[in-house]
Amino acid sequence: MKEICNFIKKKPAQALADLVRFGGFPEPYLKKNDTFARRWRRIHTDTIIREDLLDLERVRDIKSIEILIDLLRARVGSTTSYTSLANDLQVSIHTVKHWLQILENLYIIFPVRPYYKNVARSLLKESKYYLYDTGAVEGSFSARLENTVACALIRELHFIEDTTGSRVGLHFLRDKEKREVDFLVVIDGKPVMMIEVKEGDDSFSAALFRFHGYLKSAFPVQIVYNLKHRKSNGPAKMVSVVDFLLEMKFHPDR
Repeated sequence: MKEICNFIKKKPAQALADLVRFGGFPEPYLKKNDTFARRWRRIHTDTIIREDLLDLERVRDIKSIEILIDLLRARVGSTTSYTSLANDLQVSIHTVKHWLQILENLYIIFPVRPYYKNVARSLLKESKYYLYDTGAVEGSFSARLENTVACALIRELHFIEDTTGSRVGLHFLRDKEKREVDFLVVIDGKPVMMIEVKEGDDSFSAALFRFHGYLKSAFPVQIVYNLKHRKSNGPAKMVSVVDFLLEMKFHPDR
């Protein structure tokens, strides 16, 4: 987002709208043509699946992996049921998990796992999966927007990890009553920010305040695509998605 505005000299609101629509890969983003983007995406995915995958893994059922990618494209933002995927694909849960790991290794998807202080426990729970290519996401604008934010967060965390050596993590929060916050940023084992993504709701999510009661170190922020004015409510702040991505810092001034 910042790079696009700096190098292409595009207005931030339009830069974000194009990111959500076309994704962040240079070819479809710069071309800004839906037909071209679909053709490019098909070739790009076919190359990864039919060439890179076969170089790395002995996988016979290429078609099922392609179907798995399509299923994930339509379920962005939702927790992934391994059982449901296994039933859809008519394979074992173990096979589904193995294929998901392959897609991670090929940088097609990345997981966002539920947050637990016990790391081993979080690995056993069902994750959410996001695509590195936001333009490939199927479904609502909200799903594509959430995926765009997820990509920006994971990129920033990788930058922090590479430049500072800190251990970083991107998680989501969910309790037994299914109250949820989209993202939780963890740096060196400490929750530093919780982020709720909304398309147009300018009222604060109650889940932000609930989880902040348990995770005091995590600054609560709600980011909204269509927001006219910034707001505050106790410890929580509400800012536009554009401003959040441009400013992108995990230790905001309180």
